[in-house]
Amino acid sequence: MKKTVTKTRLTAYIVLTLILAERAYTGAVDHKRYAGGKAEMKKTLGILIVCALMVLTACSGNNEKTNNGGTSGGNSNGAGTVSEPADPYAPMSETVTIEIGKEAAVDPKLPDGSTIEDNELTRYFGEKLNIKYTNAWQATTSGDAYMQKVGLTLSTGDIPDVMTVDKQQLVQLVNADLIEDLSSTYESFVSPALKAAYDSTDGYSLASATFDGKLMAFPNVSPGADAQNLLWVRQDWLDELGLEAPKTMDDIINVTKAFMDKKGSAGLLGNQVIVNIGTSVFGFDSIFSAYNAYPQLWVEDASGNAAYGSIQPEVKDALAKLRGWVEEGLIDKEFAVKKSEQVNELVVSGKAGIFFGPWWLPFGMLADSVAQDSKAEWVSYLSPLSQEGKMNTHMGSPTTRYLVVKKGFKHPEAVLKTLNMQFDADQLQGEGIVEKDDFNWMNMPFSLLVSNYDDKEKKAKLVQDVIDGNAAADTLQGEAKQIYNSYLKDKENPKKDLAAWSQRHAFLTGALPLGKDDQINRKVGVYYDQTDTMRTKWANLRKLEDETFLKIIMGNEPLDSFDGFVDKWKSQGGDQITEEIAAAAK
Repeated sequence: MKKTVTKTRLTAYIVLTLILAERAYTGAVDHKRYAGGKAEMKKTLGILIVCALMVLTACSGNNEKTNNGGTSGGNSNGAGTVSEPADPYAPMSETVTIEIGKEAAVDPKLPDGSTIEDNELTRYFGEKLNIKYTNAWQATTSGDAYMQKVGLTLSTGDIPDVMTVDKQQLVQLVNADLIEDLSSTYESFVSPALKAAYDSTDGYSLASATFDGKLMAFPNVSPGADAQNLLWVRQDWLDELGLEAPKTMDDIINVTKAFMDKKGSAGLLGNQVIVNIGTSVFGFDSIFSAYNAYPQLWVEDASGNAAYGSIQPEVKDALAKLRGWVEEGLIDKEFAVKKSEQVNELVVSGKAGIFFGPWWLPFGMLADSVAQDSKAEWVSYLSPLSQEGKMNTHMGSPTTRYLVVKKGFKHPEAVLKTLNMQFDADQLQGEGIVEKDDFNWMNMPFSLLVSNYDDKEKKAKLVQDVIDGNAAADTLQGEAKQIYNSYLKDKENPKKDLAAWSQRHAFLTGALPLGKDDQINRKVGVYYDQTDTMRTKWANLRKLEDETFLKIIMGNEPLDSFDGFVDKWKSQGGDQITEEIAAAAK
């Protein structure tokens, strides 16, 4: 049985020890019974005193921690006792109310009788943790409704206990001293699973929420797979025409030409948004990456300094290639004016068979394509490959949103315990909490989603291992279990159940190749946030970049106008921003 010792009793023990030590010292000197003499006895007494004081200080420190967290769910027996480590899932000893600035889904799809504030998920967390969740206000994800509400709240200075903000708003809150330092809360109460998710970003996420050594928010973590583009190809067309899977840039051109000549395809699809670091559908990101060019990404140059990817000389080479493809008609000249819906329709109607996009496309546009033509077989490839045999790709920021806690809120650990449980519930897709297939993470108390950075490719690999017979099906949980079930459905009834097809195809055809680390060269940015100058000048600089790149690709300006763009970019604020980012990156 583990014993606890009060500070008062421990102090009495130490005082008694010192008294006995003093008497022993005096008696030994007076009767000359200690062979070492008076000097050695003084040394021994000194050691006893120092040790006793160290014990007292250590125990006092432990008691202070216990007092600070005595109602936080650790196994405490009350003030003044030595406590066991805090439990990240323990209920609060007294009911805690958290008022939330809530970002709500436009269509939450809740059961009858449930609301965004009071539903199966909020009730489950509340009962488990002894917490009452109330919404101070709520706004939907539609447009900028939620962020506008946050901005209005910041202007008053009267913020709710908890809300989700972007990086610029986080900086404002820190500067205004309106939010809690969450450093000790995180160290004491983070669950192992949630900590592993933050660790999967190599420290980036927590660092982005840290100011002057203090953790000022709990950041989100987005899957890194979302920012990596794949080459999606109509495999049934490849097979029909006897073509090999495209690997190199030349292969992509040859397949595009064959599809145009033999299948009446529109060619390689493009988008008005040429590059998008976050997620890019129909973008040309992979073409730039093949030239070791990374527009819109802040990279490290040969000297180890921060540099903007869009102004590097390799970008000019990629622009020249794209310009040539437009001249040949391999890229539709109208791509720069077509809306996304128009380009989507080319895919759905069977008039396009090759383009770049993320792993999750089977959940939408490609499912519509299969619905129109059951023979359509879409497969993703790591392409184009570099001379080293790897696909180059940029990586997006793991973190763009932050959960902040109002300064003075008495129980920030209640917030983290909720986040611990939210992470687990999301990993299990609400299993055991909500009815099957009714889980919506936005119906949880906090609108902050935390994933592992390698979440999608890791789950795909788990499922593939089961399919290959290298693991048992009963080892799968949550989303991985759902993927496997969709695979079984698709195996029995190919493309009959499009929802099952979408999930199976997105993960096992889209995300699975992204787990081939030996075939991918991932370029991580040195900086993803905004500096002070960027907040005032970045919009104009991006407009200058987008217009210049489009004009060069379309042939409306000479290729050498890229050099003039670089000079303008630097003089119109780019150099100043680069200096700020260099300082911030260090």
